[in-house]
Amino acid sequence: MDKYDNKVARTQIAAIKIAVPDMALKVIDRALQTHGGGGVCQDFPLAEMYAHQRTLRLADGPDEVHRRTLGRLELARFTPEVPASV
Repeated sequence: MDKYDNKVARTQIAAIKIAVPDMALKVIDRALQTHGGGGVCQDFPLAEMYAHQRTLRLADGPDEVHRRTLGRLELARFTPEVPASV
């Protein structure tokens, strides 16, 4: 995005918006599992972190919207353009 405008990086941005929040949630969930019952009590911030991260996954749009965008962008790469006169 620093070298080119956002349109060039649209595919990568859509993929990042799917992968990063999901991975962060998995990491927090793994920490919750590791801490057992302590992970869901107020002694550790993990339960609060999980709730915030789950909410953030919806803040920029649901994952399905980003998956649809990514799918459309990828399919467009292989779809021949139809001339305007046809």
